[in-house]
Amino acid sequence: MRIQRFHAIIAFVLGIGVLCTPIHARGKTYKHLAIQEFEASSDVNLPPDFKSALDRHLVEQLLKTGRFINVTLVAAGTQPPADADIVLAGRIEKFKKGSRIARYMVPGLGATSIKAHVEFLDPATKTPLCQNDVHGKVVIGAFGGDSKGATNGMAKGVAKAAKKSLP
Repeated sequence: MRIQRFHAIIAFVLGIGVLCTPIHARGKTYKHLAIQEFEASSDVNLPPDFKSALDRHLVEQLLKTGRFINVTLVAAGTQPPADADIVLAGRIEKFKKGSRIARYMVPGLGATSIKAHVEFLDPATKTPLCQNDVHGKVVIGAFGGDSKGATNGMAKGVAKAAKKSLP
């Protein structure tokens, strides 16, 4: 008991208190999250390389939350696996590719941004358990920053929503 308290104090001082919180204290752990392919608004043209980066980052960030044991990507037009106990659906509402060269020359100019509305759904009833607007941005970085970093920022926003908003 004394050692646990010591570790908790050290973690708090170092700013890593969340890592020391037991998974069950942060909410339910789901066995299988199925991520449906995100739709795009009619005025949004998300390039294929951004789409694949978004898929990769979503799986990575959602697994890091500790809320999901298994995460699966589901292709458009197909049903989630039968054992999925939660489904993530999203709609990309805005996308601006930006310019790495412009960011390199003048930080903030040529920013890349992506915004989406996401819903975590009960697969049986299709009712939302929670929904959030999330976004990602790249405004600066080494040699102007990689534009696909915006997809990682958005995936982190989805993961944060999963940690804070899901029952």
